[in-house]
Amino acid sequence: MTTVLDTPLHATLLTAVATAGQRLLVTVAHPDDETFGCGSIIATAVAAGATVTVLCATLGDRGESHLGLTPPQLARQRLRELHLAADVLGVDEVITLAYGDSDFGGDLPAGSLCAADEQTVIADVCAVVESVRPDVVVTLDGCDGHRDHVRMRDATRAACHDGIVLYEATLPNRLMRRWLDEQRMTNPDAAYHSIDPSEFGRPDHEVTHVIDARAVLATRELAIAMHVSQSSPFDGLNTELREAFLATDHLVARNPR
Repeated sequence: MTTVLDTPLHATLLTAVATAGQRLLVTVAHPDDETFGCGSIIATAVAAGATVTVLCATLGDRGESHLGLTPPQLARQRLRELHLAADVLGVDEVITLAYGDSDFGGDLPAGSLCAADEQTVIADVCAVVESVRPDVVVTLDGCDGHRDHVRMRDATRAACHDGIVLYEATLPNRLMRRWLDEQRMTNPDAAYHSIDPSEFGRPDHEVTHVIDARAVLATRELAIAMHVSQSSPFDGLNTELREAFLATDHLVARNPR
């Protein structure tokens, strides 16, 4: 099947966010965010010759588990999965912080990312930015409603000075509506169904850049397979919708050059 690239007419088409000689920093909240959310962004940058560092704030100890693991065991398992997926994607360095997973909702667990002082989280991200000295930074925009993603987005925005190109990886509303429709059939109890479909994802007109990731689709699929403890958000989707998500990356430029 030939993938049809899902490209808004107003968006700029990119082959990669960073190229040879440049340093890309990807900041995420949980193991699997680097792959489920940014896998093709990383793989296309690596293919273009960029050096990539991934900063992960938590070890996802409150994520789902098909393996019957306790939270500490799950954290160790997900750390292994993070490094395996990073190797597949071609990441040069993985940096992790010591925060716990905040979970999607409910009371904030002690020690979790969203329970931490906001300025402390910003300082931690700033320290990594100062160490890596990236030319380009990518983070998730939090449009899926997960509070940990929003916390990392806000901290990354605060840590990026004017000399850094910052992109937020996003999911356009038109795709997220289609995703919700399919999930209602296969996973009707998921927390995401409490979100208003009109507010799920990013308004389509706000997407500024699109990456054609068809050339690295197989790499991203392999990286997804490394996260054996987690269900991929793309599991169970029809082929057309799955490829619309995985073969195209949508971005919002915060401070482009």
